[in-house]
Amino acid sequence: MWARILIALLSGVVVGFVGSCAYRMGVPQNIPYGLVLSLLLVGISAWSARARSGSIGLGFHLVASGAVTWLLTETATTSRAMIIFGYKSDAYSFIMQKAGVIWLLGMVAVQVVLVMLPDRLFVVPPRAVVPDGHASAESVRRSQPARNRSAH
Repeated sequence: MWARILIALLSGVVVGFVGSCAYRMGVPQNIPYGLVLSLLLVGISAWSARARSGSIGLGFHLVASGAVTWLLTETATTSRAMIIFGYKSDAYSFIMQKAGVIWLLGMVAVQVVLVMLPDRLFVVPPRAVVPDGHASAESVRRSQPARNRSAH
Protein backbone atom coordinates (compact mmCIF):
# COMPACT_ATOMS: atom_id res chain seq x y z
CA MET A 1 0.00 0.00 0.00
CA TRP A 2 2.82 2.44 0.79
CA ALA A 3 4.37 1.88 -2.62
CA ARG A 4 1.05 2.76 -4.25
CA ILE A 5 0.77 5.93 -2.21
CA LEU A 6 4.34 6.84 -3.13
CA ILE A 7 3.46 6.36 -6.81
CA ALA A 8 0.42 8.62 -6.32
CA LEU A 9 2.65 11.26 -4.71
CA LEU A 10 5.23 11.09 -7.47
CA SER A 11 2.64 11.22 -10.24
CA GLY A 12 1.04 14.22 -8.51
CA VAL A 13 4.40 16.01 -8.48
CA VAL A 14 4.96 15.26 -12.17
CA VAL A 15 1.44 16.30 -13.16
CA GLY A 16 1.69 19.53 -11.19
CA PHE A 17 4.99 20.43 -12.84
CA VAL A 18 4.13 19.37 -16.41
CA GLY A 19 0.68 20.93 -16.25
CA SER A 20 2.08 24.20 -14.92
CA CYS A 21 4.58 24.28 -17.77
CA ALA A 22 2.04 23.42 -20.46
CA TYR A 23 -1.23 25.13 -19.52
CA ARG A 24 -0.44 28.36 -21.43
CA MET A 25 0.11 26.67 -24.78
CA GLY A 26 -2.25 28.20 -27.30
CA VAL A 27 -3.58 30.82 -24.89
CA PRO A 28 -2.07 33.81 -26.77
CA GLN A 29 -3.89 32.63 -29.92
CA ASN A 30 -7.17 32.15 -27.99
CA ILE A 31 -6.99 28.36 -28.47
CA PRO A 32 -6.19 27.04 -24.98
CA TYR A 33 -5.25 23.49 -25.98
CA GLY A 34 -2.49 23.41 -23.35
CA LEU A 35 -5.02 24.13 -20.63
CA VAL A 36 -7.34 21.39 -21.88
CA LEU A 37 -4.50 18.87 -22.18
CA SER A 38 -3.14 19.78 -18.74
CA LEU A 39 -6.53 19.28 -17.10
CA LEU A 40 -6.96 16.01 -19.00
CA LEU A 41 -3.55 14.88 -17.74
CA VAL A 42 -4.61 15.70 -14.18
CA GLY A 43 -7.82 13.72 -14.65
CA ILE A 44 -6.08 10.64 -16.03
CA SER A 45 -3.39 10.68 -13.37
CA ALA A 46 -5.89 11.24 -10.57
CA TRP A 47 -8.15 8.45 -11.89
CA SER A 48 -5.15 6.13 -11.91
CA ALA A 49 -4.20 7.14 -8.36
CA ARG A 50 -7.72 6.41 -7.12
CA ALA A 51 -7.92 3.11 -9.01
CA ARG A 52 -4.53 2.10 -7.62
CA SER A 53 -4.86 3.15 -3.99
CA GLY A 54 -8.37 4.46 -3.35
CA SER A 55 -9.39 7.86 -2.06
CA ILE A 56 -6.32 8.05 0.16
CA GLY A 57 -4.03 7.80 -2.87
CA LEU A 58 -6.09 10.42 -4.67
CA GLY A 59 -5.81 12.67 -1.62
CA PHE A 60 -2.02 12.36 -1.68
CA HIS A 61 -2.07 13.02 -5.43
CA LEU A 62 -4.12 16.18 -4.85
CA VAL A 63 -1.79 17.42 -2.13
CA ALA A 64 1.35 16.72 -4.19
CA SER A 65 0.07 18.29 -7.41
CA GLY A 66 -1.33 21.28 -5.55
CA ALA A 67 1.88 21.81 -3.57
CA VAL A 68 4.06 21.73 -6.67
CA THR A 69 1.75 24.08 -8.52
CA TRP A 70 1.58 26.55 -5.66
CA LEU A 71 5.36 26.42 -5.23
CA LEU A 72 5.70 27.27 -8.92
CA THR A 73 3.45 30.29 -8.45
CA GLU A 74 5.86 31.57 -5.84
CA THR A 75 8.96 31.12 -7.99
CA ALA A 76 9.05 34.10 -10.28
CA THR A 77 11.64 36.60 -11.28
CA THR A 78 10.85 40.24 -11.82
CA SER A 79 9.93 39.72 -15.46
CA ARG A 80 8.92 36.07 -15.70
CA ALA A 81 6.35 34.03 -13.82
CA MET A 82 5.60 30.36 -14.26
CA ILE A 83 1.91 30.80 -13.44
CA ILE A 84 0.17 34.09 -14.06
CA PHE A 85 -2.89 34.65 -11.87
CA GLY A 86 -4.53 37.13 -14.13
CA TYR A 87 -4.36 40.71 -15.13
CA LYS A 88 -6.79 43.25 -16.39
CA SER A 89 -6.35 44.88 -19.75
CA ASP A 90 -8.60 45.51 -22.69
CA ALA A 91 -5.80 44.40 -25.00
CA TYR A 92 -6.03 40.75 -23.87
CA SER A 93 -8.84 38.23 -24.19
CA PHE A 94 -10.63 36.68 -21.22
CA ILE A 95 -8.82 33.35 -21.58
CA MET A 96 -5.47 35.13 -21.75
CA GLN A 97 -6.26 37.00 -18.54
CA LYS A 98 -7.68 34.06 -16.59
CA ALA A 99 -5.75 31.00 -17.81
CA GLY A 100 -3.68 30.76 -14.61
CA VAL A 101 -6.74 30.93 -12.38
CA ILE A 102 -8.56 28.36 -14.51
CA TRP A 103 -5.53 26.05 -14.30
CA LEU A 104 -5.17 26.35 -10.52
CA LEU A 105 -8.86 25.98 -9.69
CA GLY A 106 -9.54 23.47 -12.46
CA MET A 107 -6.76 21.18 -11.29
CA VAL A 108 -8.27 21.04 -7.81
CA ALA A 109 -11.85 20.78 -9.12
CA VAL A 110 -11.08 17.79 -11.36
CA GLN A 111 -9.58 15.87 -8.45
CA VAL A 112 -12.39 16.78 -6.04
CA VAL A 113 -14.97 15.56 -8.56
CA LEU A 114 -13.06 12.27 -8.87
CA VAL A 115 -13.11 11.85 -5.08
CA MET A 116 -16.90 12.14 -5.07
CA LEU A 117 -17.53 9.56 -7.81
CA PRO A 118 -18.57 6.02 -6.79
CA ASP A 119 -15.92 3.35 -6.27
CA ARG A 120 -17.28 1.14 -9.04
CA LEU A 121 -15.93 3.58 -11.65
CA PHE A 122 -12.37 2.91 -10.50
CA VAL A 123 -12.27 -0.88 -10.63
CA VAL A 124 -9.80 -2.42 -13.04
CA PRO A 125 -10.54 -6.13 -13.59
CA PRO A 126 -7.51 -8.40 -13.21
CA ARG A 127 -6.08 -10.13 -16.26
CA ALA A 128 -5.76 -13.89 -16.29
CA VAL A 129 -2.10 -14.81 -16.82
CA VAL A 130 -0.84 -18.19 -18.02
CA PRO A 131 2.48 -19.54 -16.65
CA ASP A 132 4.57 -18.14 -19.54
CA GLY A 133 3.53 -14.61 -18.52
CA HIS A 134 1.19 -13.78 -21.40
CA ALA A 135 -2.51 -13.10 -21.17
CA SER A 136 -4.55 -16.25 -21.68
CA ALA A 137 -6.58 -16.73 -24.84
CA GLU A 138 -9.76 -16.72 -22.75
CA SER A 139 -9.01 -13.30 -21.22
CA VAL A 140 -8.12 -11.90 -24.64
CA ARG A 141 -11.35 -13.29 -26.10
CA ARG A 142 -13.41 -11.75 -23.28
CA SER A 143 -11.77 -8.35 -23.74
CA GLN A 144 -12.71 -8.18 -27.44
CA PRO A 145 -16.12 -6.77 -28.32
CA ALA A 146 -18.85 -9.28 -29.08
CA ARG A 147 -19.58 -9.59 -32.79
CA ASN A 148 -23.03 -9.91 -34.23
CA ARG A 149 -22.97 -13.51 -35.47
CA SER A 150 -26.63 -13.54 -36.54
CA ALA A 151 -25.76 -11.45 -39.62
CA HIS A 152 -23.89 -14.37 -41.24
